[in-house]
Amino acid sequence: MRGGERAKEGESGPSSPSCVISGHQVGAVNRFTYLGSDVDSSGYCTPEILRRIGLASSIMSQLDRVWRQGRLSNTAKFNIYSSCVLSSLLYASETWTLFKADIAKLEAFHMTNQRRILGIFWYEFVTNVEVATLSQLPSINEAISRRRHSLFGHVRRMDQAAPAHQALDFCHVTTGLTAIWRRQPGRPPICWIEQVTTSTGLSPGAWSVATNRSAWRALRPVDGQAWRGNERVCGGEEISRKWIGKGG
Repeated sequence: MRGGERAKEGESGPSSPSCVISGHQVGAVNRFTYLGSDVDSSGYCTPEILRRIGLASSIMSQLDRVWRQGRLSNTAKFNIYSSCVLSSLLYASETWTLFKADIAKLEAFHMTNQRRILGIFWYEFVTNVEVATLSQLPSINEAISRRRHSLFGHVRRMDQAAPAHQALDFCHVTTGLTAIWRRQPGRPPICWIEQVTTSTGLSPGAWSVATNRSAWRALRPVDGQAWRGNERVCGGEEISRKWIGKGG
């Protein structure tokens, strides 16, 4: 309620209708905070992603003395980065519906942080592939895809009476049935469940395969294989030896 009231104060335009839940009147808002995440009426997560980048950036600044500590190995620094920074950046990311621009912002922030920890500056002309080789961290897209994949399988295997399972079942049934209603011309916006089927490559079969835990885990997204393949082409061992003296 309090989050909704705060969101309502910042609303502009015509007032939204209210509804009654358990005898309490609840006003409709365009944006509110629920369980630590900002929920937007547009259905997309760009505002929440920008907020998460801001929070993670603040944590990076607070840990600046740690990143500049020469007696800490790079492995220890990246463990701290994963625990303190990535955990805040990717909080509830498995529920995000992402645009390409959102992924680009997250990947750019992630790569900037890795360069900062390794002490690599722009004028040293070190490629992103080389940085990823040194850090051994997955890309943000891969991390989110894996989280989304796990969430889908978990909800799919829930009891059919569970609200989360019913909501997912409704999305599964209605996906592709856009002829029932009129929509604006042009390409329809991507939805969350489409991101799951895209990452697994099982557009029609994801719903049935997810009932088998072992089979579903075997289909875990492997987007990171792309840059790991490039690492082998670029000679990851030579790159590591070149920068091993920088805090590692």
